[in-house]
Amino acid sequence: MHPRRLPRVGAIAVLSSTFVAGCSQATLGVSPATIISTVIANLPRSTATEGRRTPGSTTTTTTSRAPTRARIPSSPAATAAATRLLRTGEEYLGVPYKWGGNTPREGFDCSGFTKYIFAKQGITLPRTSREQSRVGAAVPADFHDLEPGDLMFFAEPGEAISHVAIYAGNGRILHSSSSVGGVGYTDLNTGGDWFVAYFVAARRVE
Repeated sequence: MHPRRLPRVGAIAVLSSTFVAGCSQATLGVSPATIISTVIANLPRSTATEGRRTPGSTTTTTTSRAPTRARIPSSPAATAAATRLLRTGEEYLGVPYKWGGNTPREGFDCSGFTKYIFAKQGITLPRTSREQSRVGAAVPADFHDLEPGDLMFFAEPGEAISHVAIYAGNGRILHSSSSVGGVGYTDLNTGGDWFVAYFVAARRVE
């Protein structure tokens, strides 16, 4: 697949790359205007991009650095339900990433992981990230509005939603991603700039 070049925001350029967060395909589109406005609102001062991994492809990463980086705000305490959800997810830390994977035995992709651990809480989610972005209550795509346990969705400009993660609070996400080799945490205060730049939607499922 050919790299896409993204718009320059002020003095910061998000350089061309392909996406590697890793998730199965789905069906909800996001308008380029919505995505670009969200990218501008959430873009940190240091921006790294991730590459898309599809079967048989390779990963490339390009980084643009600046001296400082914006910090994600602190979160409210997790509810009892969110704490249970995150503890369930932690039981699968290190399970390998697998495109289309649905279980710990075979591995998880991003939406396979969220579907599996929400099911452990008695909550049924659709299979794909784009379908999951329609469930529950909408939450603004702003880190100030997120609470632990919220689902976060990601998309590149002009593309449909392609990745889902669970917000763990205080700038950390729990997800299954090829960028971390499977189920793991990414701290958005110290890394994971792709996820900060391309965070486009959130849902609260209870």
